[in-house]
Amino acid sequence: MGSFRRLAPVVLFATNFLISPLLAQQSTPVPRPLTIMDLFAFRDLHDPQISPDGKWVAYTVGALNRDEDKNEERIWMVPTAGGEAIALSAERVSSLHPRWSPDGKYLAFLFARNEGKTQVWLLNRLGGEAQKLTETP
Repeated sequence: MGSFRRLAPVVLFATNFLISPLLAQQSTPVPRPLTIMDLFAFRDLHDPQISPDGKWVAYTVGALNRDEDKNEERIWMVPTAGGEAIALSAERVSSLHPRWSPDGKYLAFLFARNEGKTQVWLLNRLGGEAQKLTETP
């Protein structure tokens, strides 16, 4: 009986050492290598801008467009108290660098419509069509 007590920790360790990897393989999905298609599923969140009243955050979400071989950025807005994010700019076009007006009612941003030159646009936070503010070469 004395020799069993001395061997019990060794037997437990050996059993745990041999069985644990087998159990882990059963419950953990097998990792797979990343593919090029995974790259197109990634989204980049950046350029967060808090509204002057602190109730909203505007930010951009970037994604790779495989069909057109370009990066697209879209402006979103979310309440700081939590809730659903609201898309402020259209898909398949890039809108960049949102900035709040001092009163928090408008967002200015950079946008190139119809593959033209990038200009400054202004959008009412409550919705509607954006208005072009600049006409620079």
